[in-house]
Amino acid sequence: MPGDGYTKSNKVVDIKALVLDVDGVLTDSMIYITDEGVELKAFNARDGHGIRMLMRAGIVVAMITGRMSGALKHRAKELGIEHVIEGSLDKGKSIKEVADRLGIGLKEIAYMGDDVVDLPAMSVCGFSIAPSDAMDEVKARADIITRLPGGKGAVREAIDIILKSKGLYHKVMARYGV
Repeated sequence: MPGDGYTKSNKVVDIKALVLDVDGVLTDSMIYITDEGVELKAFNARDGHGIRMLMRAGIVVAMITGRMSGALKHRAKELGIEHVIEGSLDKGKSIKEVADRLGIGLKEIAYMGDDVVDLPAMSVCGFSIAPSDAMDEVKARADIITRLPGGKGAVREAIDIILKSKGLYHKVMARYGV
């Protein structure tokens, strides 16, 4: 948001969708695998609530990840996220697929990623976001660097910035008496 000390752009006003990487953005990058080979991920509840708030404000949320994960499928379903691309080897191509599915332009998409595999998507979208613990190359390309790290509320922070920049924050918060 302009004037907050860590925003490089006000392009967020035109955003119609937020596309999220998973590991390192919605999680803290840790992948837990049990002795039986079951993968576990931990998701931040505040990030999840923020995603629901953003969707209630009319902004679509999608996910692109390089991995395949039952935990992610469950979390996406739980949050009502319909557009999930797993096993992406080219996130630049995948974000174009999301734009086509949604019928919007790339410049109307915000993308949040943390590692170099996210750079192709960040370079073609209209607005890019990185968590505070992202790789330096990613932070150098981001329009916003959150104060919080991935999996620890960075997504919620980015969502609050988007809602405030678009003038939707108070409308969404009215539901809670704020």
